[in-house]
Amino acid sequence: MRPKLLASTAVLTAVTTLCASARADDAPAGGEDKRPTAALAACASGDVTKGISILGELYAETRNPSYVFNQGRCYQKNNKLDEARSSFTEYLRIGTSEPPEDLQRAQGFIKEIDDALARQRASQPAPVLATPAQPDGEGRARMLRTTSIVLAGVGVAAVAAGVVMSLKVKSTNDSINQQYSQPYVTNEAQLEKQISDGKTYQTWQWVGYGIGVAALAGAVTTFVLSGHFAAGAGAEHPAVSVTPTASADGVGGVVRLQF
Repeated sequence: MRPKLLASTAVLTAVTTLCASARADDAPAGGEDKRPTAALAACASGDVTKGISILGELYAETRNPSYVFNQGRCYQKNNKLDEARSSFTEYLRIGTSEPPEDLQRAQGFIKEIDDALARQRASQPAPVLATPAQPDGEGRARMLRTTSIVLAGVGVAAVAAGVVMSLKVKSTNDSINQQYSQPYVTNEAQLEKQISDGKTYQTWQWVGYGIGVAALAGAVTTFVLSGHFAAGAGAEHPAVSVTPTASADGVGGVVRLQF
């Protein structure tokens, strides 16, 4: 059996408790390899990057699994638990011929790490789900007033479109009546197109008036609900009435507001 170079028990206990270092016949020709000692010193002083780099270099040269074990201890002693667990897991994978006691130690360290990670997760506060802020009284009133303004704009635009369509209906009817007043129709295709256009204008006039009246009624309602007219405790409540109107020339609506 080939001998292994071991650090002193006091150093292993106080610093990093590394497992067996490189085998004696892995030492470079001409003298003892100082790199295991340098790796031990780096890990003990908190220079994890340097220590891990040296140990990785030694493993690449010798394929000695104990260097991977030592990487796990270096990580563990410097509280890099996820990296330590990965190193110990890799050691168990490649170190099938390692001493049974070292394999048991690696398994024990993995259990220690899992327990520590579980305690860390348990101590972390549960994530707080952000809930959308509910609008306060003033915010709700402001939102209702904004909605009222938008609806009023839509209502005015829709009524205006209805008026335009009404004018087009009247103009088309006048043109059709003028052609029928002649002894005979000179252009039947044009007459049919005018009749078709007149029906389309008539449909859109009703749509415009209907949307306009509904939007204006909604504008008044939301404006009142916003509390803009609210006064003292003894003040009278505003009264709102919307009366649709219809005639042969079109439809509309009358909005009455008392406050």
